[in-house]
Amino acid sequence: MGDFRRLKSDLGWALIRALVAVVKRLDLAGVVRLGRSLGRIASHLLNLRKSVALLNLDVALGDEVGCRRKRQIFRRAVAYVATMGLETLRYCYEVPETFLKNFKILGLEHLSAATSAGRGVVLAGGHVGTFTLVAVRLSRAGYPSWVIVRLAHDPRVSGLYREMMVRLGVNWIGDRPRARCVKESLSHLLSNDILHVLIDQKPSRGLGCVVPFFGIPTEMFPGAISLALKTGAAVLPVTIHRRGLIQHVIEIGAPIEIVRTGDRHKDVAINLARVVKALENAIRSYPEEWWVISRRWSPEQVAELRKKRVA
Repeated sequence: MGDFRRLKSDLGWALIRALVAVVKRLDLAGVVRLGRSLGRIASHLLNLRKSVALLNLDVALGDEVGCRRKRQIFRRAVAYVATMGLETLRYCYEVPETFLKNFKILGLEHLSAATSAGRGVVLAGGHVGTFTLVAVRLSRAGYPSWVIVRLAHDPRVSGLYREMMVRLGVNWIGDRPRARCVKESLSHLLSNDILHVLIDQKPSRGLGCVVPFFGIPTEMFPGAISLALKTGAAVLPVTIHRRGLIQHVIEIGAPIEIVRTGDRHKDVAINLARVVKALENAIRSYPEEWWVISRRWSPEQVAELRKKRVA
């Protein structure tokens, strides 16, 4: 098994190196078209993930969207994941003006008002759209923004991540060790910086918070709310979606009204549920840009939800 894993890792790294070489030679439009083509091929090979994705889409979209349309969304969502990865890589070699031109920001007034309070801002988003470039674009607009990054196990891939973040000018915090991650995150918020947190990433064992996600009790990452409760930082929902071939729109919502009851666990759950609602709206609006292949619910949970919807 060890030899197989090493072979799989080596083949994956060889593919990544080949893609890096190709991406350097293409313009953005070419990179997007390449990503879509590779994603379409991958969607036909991911039979196991297809069943997971269709289960996720059943939960998120219900019976209002037919099976044929859901299968189409799955194929396009896989293509989007491939496109996002290659597009992020391509921006490492683009001039800043191209980046500024291709990413429009809506709701900047909410962010400006929140930063004027001086207690930092948590942008709560999810795996929808080209989320990898949100903090970069905001930093280049004059709003210093940080992201929490989980590096790959393969040191060659994590080395590429680091190189990409340097080229993009990403301000990042490693998620391990956890104590240092929390300390650095608190420090940046107390310095009135902005922290972009993905609330739907898989939490470490025992550290998640169970809240309704499309009607199913789901363990979500509570960091956005926990940090805000400790620092008094504002929490703003953020989404990003594609408009056209290479254009993107970042939408920043009004701040979530933070509830404080005096019970920390209750406060985290109540406020996290409010942020999750904003994420649900983004997924329903742009399902083809959702990271739909991640396993989130069991078939039993989905079956129970269907019973409730019919009742």
